[in-house]
Amino acid sequence: MERRPKKTYMSPDTDDCTYDEEYMEGTICPADMGMRLAHSYVPWQFYKQAFNPQEALAKGTLFPELYGVYKIPR
Repeated sequence: MERRPKKTYMSPDTDDCTYDEEYMEGTICPADMGMRLAHSYVPWQFYKQAFNPQEALAKGTLFPELYGVYKIPR
């Protein structure tokens, strides 16, 4: 069987949690590494008003309720 090169999503110097068939079979990374996978914040959204298309593109959202919720580092 021909081996494809590993696609790593971490430092090339490490061999942790690479993505290939071995990872899918669970032989590289243990199933429980004791880490939280994600935490999301999804505010309830009501469609009241919308930015015009040009303003929405500039602000990154169509909905004024979502604009400015997250601080953008500069």
